[in-house]
Amino acid sequence: MASLTPLSKGLIGLAVIGGMASAVWHLALKDRFSPTGQSTAPAASQTPTAQPTAAITPTSPPPVATGNQGAPKLSAADNAERGRQLLEQGDFAQARVFLEQALKDGDGSAACHLGDMTLKGQGGIAANQEQAAKLFQLAQSRNVICFAPGK
Repeated sequence: MASLTPLSKGLIGLAVIGGMASAVWHLALKDRFSPTGQSTAPAASQTPTAQPTAAITPTSPPPVATGNQGAPKLSAADNAERGRQLLEQGDFAQARVFLEQALKDGDGSAACHLGDMTLKGQGGIAANQEQAAKLFQLAQSRNVICFAPGK
C-alpha cells in the first residue's frame, strides 16, 4: 500500500478544514450574516404541496441506458449514486463506468470517488497520486469536499 506524502497529507488536511468551515457557515453563520437579517431558508408557505413525496424521492434508481435507444439516460446525480452503490458492493470496474459518466455530466462527488479509486488503483485504474490529486481538485472546483470513508 502506498504511503501518503507530506503534500498529500497537507491537501487532505486543507480539505478537512474547508469542509468544516463550510459546515459552520451553512449551519450557523449564514443566517447571521444575510443582508436583510432574515433566514435564507425558504419559508414553509413556499414549499410545494401538490407533488407527492414518492415523486420527489424515488425508492430505486431509474433503469440504466445500455446502448438501447429506447432506454432513458441517467442524470449525473443518478449515475453518481449508482456508481457509489456499485463501489459499496465491490464492483469497481462497473462503478467506474457510472462515475466517469457522472463526472462528464458535471457531478463533483463522482470526482471524489474516482480520485479515491485512482489513489488505491481500483477498477482497472492504475494507482496514481498525481491523477488522484487532480480529481480531488476538480471536485473542489465543483464545490464538493472529499472525505475519506469512515471504517
